[in-house]
Amino acid sequence: MEVKEKKAPSNSPNYFQILDYFLIILAGFHILVCPYTKVEESFNLQACHDILYHGSDIEKYDHHEFPGVVPRTFLGPLAVSSIAFPLVSIIQMLDLSKVYSQYVVRCVLGALVLWGFFSYRSAVKERLGGQLDLWLTLLTVSQFHFLFYSSRPLPNIFALVLVLHALAAWLKGQSTRFIVLSAGAILIFRGELAIFLGAILFMELIVGRVPLSHLIFIGMCSLLTWIPLTVTVDSWFWQRTLWPEMEVLYYNIVLNKSSDWGVMPFAWYFYSALPRSLASTFLLLPLAPFVDLRTSMLLFPSFVFIFLYSFLPHKELRFIIYCVPVLNTAAAGVCHQFWTNWNKSVFNKLLVLGIVSHLIINMFCSAGLLYISRQNYPGGQAMHNLHLLEDSNSPVKVYLDVFACQTGVSRFTQINSGWIYDKSENVSTESMSSFSHILLPGQHKYTLQLKPFLQTHEFVSEIEAFSQIKLDYSTFPPVQVETKPAIFILRRKTGNLEDYLFFVLKHKIN
Repeated sequence: MEVKEKKAPSNSPNYFQILDYFLIILAGFHILVCPYTKVEESFNLQACHDILYHGSDIEKYDHHEFPGVVPRTFLGPLAVSSIAFPLVSIIQMLDLSKVYSQYVVRCVLGALVLWGFFSYRSAVKERLGGQLDLWLTLLTVSQFHFLFYSSRPLPNIFALVLVLHALAAWLKGQSTRFIVLSAGAILIFRGELAIFLGAILFMELIVGRVPLSHLIFIGMCSLLTWIPLTVTVDSWFWQRTLWPEMEVLYYNIVLNKSSDWGVMPFAWYFYSALPRSLASTFLLLPLAPFVDLRTSMLLFPSFVFIFLYSFLPHKELRFIIYCVPVLNTAAAGVCHQFWTNWNKSVFNKLLVLGIVSHLIINMFCSAGLLYISRQNYPGGQAMHNLHLLEDSNSPVKVYLDVFACQTGVSRFTQINSGWIYDKSENVSTESMSSFSHILLPGQHKYTLQLKPFLQTHEFVSEIEAFSQIKLDYSTFPPVQVETKPAIFILRRKTGNLEDYLFFVLKHKIN
């Protein structure tokens, strides 16, 4: 007698869908808590602003006045701005603050990353089966860095969108799509991805899933598509013929100039970046190939990439962000096997308890990191305070110090069209007297560094930033986050008629 499987009632809750909504809400919450950006994100963010607010008037673009060390592609900002354009147009029509446009831009980028993640997760379910997709989602929700970075306009994150779709194509056996998307991520955004995606392609060639002739043909077609695209678009934006990513690779690898931004030990990714990005999930990775042999195909390209990339002296966590969902998938295999066999022995039940506990530990760590991260953008907070202190119609000419520009100031935060925002470098102390307001870094009001400015200006606001984590067992919680002064806002003591007339005249001319 055939026994029919009982179907769940149609009105039963879809827990997986609820988890997806929570993932989306959590990504948005990161944007709300930390709306500002840092120097690494400045080019792409300024590019999005200029595309949305200046259009084809290329002379007004920020990168012509402050070109940076090496050029970056405009294809990512162009794609994000195109999607954000309808909402930003409404913001402009309603005469709302440009800060809202920055939220929109970051939300669009975050949505693109989550779209890629959902595509990758669907491929994990199709290829590996079981409940690996569910555990992959739980691990991602519990961790901090993937969701935190998902909406940050870094070249790595624009590349991550293509990488996630490429990984999905790989798991689904769609070799043509995998090669095309991989080539796009490598040739346009991040050349070092040739190691990561190349390791995957090497595995596919070895096992015979991708014929060499197919690779050569599709690879050549991709070269003839992506390179002309980036050269054409970026040459127009930069007003000279160039291939941005090739110049970046030459600067970072051939000239090794990236080390000017800091040098880390060879094993830094393994003992620092991975444990921070994966949290306690990192401890599950050594078990993965023994618990589920299929995870070896996930671990191989990830660790090959991280190992070879470690030879580059300058290291940052964002450089290996592409490996996080792949390594989480390997860890998800461990979680799935332990959960499936939970009732076979007391030891297995203890293992499941450990799995659940590690998710809770991850979430506590994520909450703490998010709180700390909020304190790391004093420049953005200083701009917010400044606009609260002064009337939008007042004649303000503000100098933005390098540190302020590196920690949150962007063109989106320059919300008053009648104000002068000056972020020129190497401005002399004497020239500072012509500014009505100055944003300067400092740890104390009356340091020798700030003393020269106190003859003409006075303190009106102090912005603090993260300083250190302190353990104090006499309080709850015992972990205390301490801050210290980071930026001071100074206002000119007495009005200067000459400076005021210069201000008015300049704006009439403009």
